[in-house]
Amino acid sequence: MSVLTGVLLDVSGYMEQSVGDGVKEKGGSWAKSIFKVVDDLIKNDVSESNHVFALGVGGSGGTAVFDMLNTLNRAKPSANPMCSRGSKREILEKALTILERKGAPRVRGWAEMSILLDVVMYEEAVMILDRLQHDPIFTRRFVEECLPDKCKKCGLSDDMVLVGFSALNFVGIPAQELATKDSVKEAVRKGMALGNECALVKVGEQAAVMEAQKALEILRGCVGEQQLTDERVDKLMETVRPFIFGGTPLIEALGRVRDLFSLQQYSDHHKLLFVLSDGQPTDCGTPPLRALAGLGVTIVSCFITHQSISEPLRLYSTERLEWNDPAKFMFRMSTTIATQQIPRTVFVKRGWQIDTENNETRLFCQVNHPDIISDVCDLARNVVCCQDALSDILATVSLDIYINEANQGFGAKEQVGGTCYANATAAALHLAMKRVVGRDGGYPDFFYIRDDLIKRYGTDGANTFEVLQEVCPHYRLQCNKVDVAGALRAVTAKRPVIARFRLTDNEWESFKDFYETHKKGILTRKDIDISKRPSNAILSGHAVVLTSFDSQGLRLMNSWGSNWADGGFFRVQNANILRLEFVDVFWTVNDLRQSEKDAYAREGPRIAAKLMSSLKGLQSAQYRCPLCHMGSKVMCFSGHLLQATCPLCQGSFKPEDSADDLALNLYLTSLCG
Repeated sequence: MSVLTGVLLDVSGYMEQSVGDGVKEKGGSWAKSIFKVVDDLIKNDVSESNHVFALGVGGSGGTAVFDMLNTLNRAKPSANPMCSRGSKREILEKALTILERKGAPRVRGWAEMSILLDVVMYEEAVMILDRLQHDPIFTRRFVEECLPDKCKKCGLSDDMVLVGFSALNFVGIPAQELATKDSVKEAVRKGMALGNECALVKVGEQAAVMEAQKALEILRGCVGEQQLTDERVDKLMETVRPFIFGGTPLIEALGRVRDLFSLQQYSDHHKLLFVLSDGQPTDCGTPPLRALAGLGVTIVSCFITHQSISEPLRLYSTERLEWNDPAKFMFRMSTTIATQQIPRTVFVKRGWQIDTENNETRLFCQVNHPDIISDVCDLARNVVCCQDALSDILATVSLDIYINEANQGFGAKEQVGGTCYANATAAALHLAMKRVVGRDGGYPDFFYIRDDLIKRYGTDGANTFEVLQEVCPHYRLQCNKVDVAGALRAVTAKRPVIARFRLTDNEWESFKDFYETHKKGILTRKDIDISKRPSNAILSGHAVVLTSFDSQGLRLMNSWGSNWADGGFFRVQNANILRLEFVDVFWTVNDLRQSEKDAYAREGPRIAAKLMSSLKGLQSAQYRCPLCHMGSKVMCFSGHLLQATCPLCQGSFKPEDSADDLALNLYLTSLCG
């Protein structure tokens, strides 16, 4: 799934006042949060198709809304080895030569090298030379605004400047007044300020949208850096400080955001906008919220305040009367989504309070401490990029029956190209029917479905899609081949999806070896590169079930037993790693009988309320270990769905079928891990 992430970072004067001095102090925690937001939102982006842009709101000059990432990129000295490795004298000589040819032919007569060496710092010389070499606008303005008139030419062409003034000096033109240390210091000060000003990139001046990996390199300072360090944050703040703490034209900024999200090349991307602000726009107008919604943009508003907050990890369904106007502005800007669209199982597990009035909530958070922002970034990212199709039905079905086929007469080796099609097909059919409340005719037993498929199609493999086409009508179900985007949409709608792939014998060995040694690992191309297989390679296929995904990859359910990989589940970075093919199994309202529609009208709200009650109850629910007979909170048990470990006696056991809270906790723990 490709994602375009946009970030609006409020760096205005109002923001400075709202959060206190921490935002402007070197290494201050609020300063870190400004850049950590972008880093947190994209740090797990593993796909080359994921893109990002970050706009600063609050420039103090003529550009109030600017391209933050390209500004940071332009402001850094270029990787010029001659510039960075030369002595200070060599760097100054190069700078003087450029200035002589670009409008200041008498600069050497004004500033003696001995004074320059004494006054100009090495870093200043590097920065000014870098700008002179790579930015013609800076060069012109440096000559015009930073140097005295006595250094400049008098209308001669660049090619004639040096020759002309050499001749004039030869025939006796009086020598010009030499620069003092103070006048050189002032010229350098102006030049450094000009360098920062010229580094400011207007939105649209160059490509604001870039690959996520490039953005990380800009933020962290180099390729391969693992995290955003405090030292790096200090440097980033030094870069942007000269042109921030201005007004807050949020309406204008949202217009720029709309234009970027409208770009045709990102029309198929999932779109996320994260707004970090104190919610006090200084411009007028109507925010283009309808246009953003039409583009499919999900807006997460992070409202910054210095006031105390009783429940910082909370999503609200309705606006609160006691909120101030900025908070209400940010709340109304945020996207309203149906409760079932939130991966609520994951976030309730992490301690979030999620309001569900009218079965919807707003993606609006209040923050009064920078440490909370990371949690909000996780929420924003996972609303778009993390969904699970199984947690809502754990109370009605045991995943053991799908995972442990290896314990029921069909070993893992036999399943490859053998009976896996029957297990995956039966699992998808069984789970699809379990989603029908009060299904007329009941719910056929999983083993009955699987065994019937094996009787019909044998133990030597079968085309999974052709099998589904034949059997789905019998159960009033439908099936379609879908691409990876369609598969992710199905999972978001709580429908597990059949996934098929084919490997060579050597690739199968690599596949099994990887999950034997990396049970919770994420399979990548460096582990199995199927692009290198010969065109005439002999392949054998396998069918599994896609159950969830997040920004790091896909999670699939296998049928090789709960001791294989991560409790029977495994993860891959993306669908291309194994060339996964997907089949969605589903039903529509037209497939339901009237009695089933009536049953849902009666029981649906109660079932949803029971699930939410179970999720909220995870924080306090207790479970008694069958080994030591001592009770502990279910949150304290570890292990996986089919084998729990007691926090007191460290003994392992299989949870009872009635242990819904424990099973849910263990499953959610595996998702969060």
